Amino acid sequence: MITLEIPIKPYLKKYLTKKYGEVHHVKKTSLLGGIIIDILDKQYRKQSIDVDRKSCYKVSVPATIVKEVGFDISFLKLKKLAEKIYTIFYNDLETYIKLSIENDLKFHNEKHDSINKQNRLKAISQFLDFYDITEEELKLDSVYRTIDRRLKSDK
Repeated sequence: MITLEIPIKPYLKKYLTKKYGEVHHVKKTSLLGGIIIDILDKQYRKQSIDVDRKSCYKVSVPATIVKEVGFDISFLKLKKLAEKIYTIFYNDLETYIKLSIENDLKFHNEKHDSINKQNRLKAISQFLDFYDITEEELKLDSVYRTIDRRLKSDK
């Protein structure tokens, strides 16, 4: 078994950690595992890439996959993997927004002591809270604008 480190943004690391644990054990049946297996290769690279270890997510690749598929990922493929994780994050967020609004979820508005219907902004805030993503790591209004652009481009 080998362990690889994927350099990603801190908020994506929190997302993956909450979703898969501190270390994801790669397997063909998980979405992340399947993507990683597809980009593994057996070419050894002596790369000295400066990355912030605090924002790297660890994946554990079992010996059977190492033997069959490979043990390394090129830097270019690591960047593409980070982009795919970003896309998965926003896809999960869009799904949460859609489900919470369509299912007529309600929340307590403490400021006005009222019960309100779920809206996009509140759903985004709940999603980020669930994954312990802070405003410093990812601005709520920035996420809102990104979601808005993504939803408009789907039409």
